[in-house]
Amino acid sequence: MNVSLFPLPEGEAAAGFDTVVARFHDLEERSEDDPSAPLCDLGEDGDVLRQVLERADFKDLAGLMISGGRPVGDDGVGTVCLSLTPDEVTRVDGTLSGIDLDDVMRAAPAVLSPMFRAGGIPESYEDGLRDCLEELRAVYRLAAGRGLAVAQVFQG
Repeated sequence: MNVSLFPLPEGEAAAGFDTVVARFHDLEERSEDDPSAPLCDLGEDGDVLRQVLERADFKDLAGLMISGGRPVGDDGVGTVCLSLTPDEVTRVDGTLSGIDLDDVMRAAPAVLSPMFRAGGIPESYEDGLRDCLEELRAVYRLAAGRGLAVAQVFQG
């Protein structure tokens, strides 16, 4: 399942599924030309990143960061939207801001080893997870700084 997160005004999240998905598609299109667009695309690694964060002792907020928002809606064919309130975003940002990325990434091998039994864990995969964690941190930092909600869109 592909997971993407982005900041948006709480009113847009409350407006419902169609509004959130429209904003998502706009950001997705914008991000093709503008890498600074506030979109964190975890791809299919959202669950892996959650497990790494949990293993690194961030169990209390790891799920909320990636897949713990309140339901906004779904299309019945594979796209689901959740959102976090600005207060939840501030809590997550406080945690993410204090995370030492090296400490978190030291937990990655224990999570990844069962997935990559033959040949070991590709270094590029761990680098990609670290990049996702940095993008996740940036989205929450931006949203918290502006008093915004964060939408989580799951496709697949």
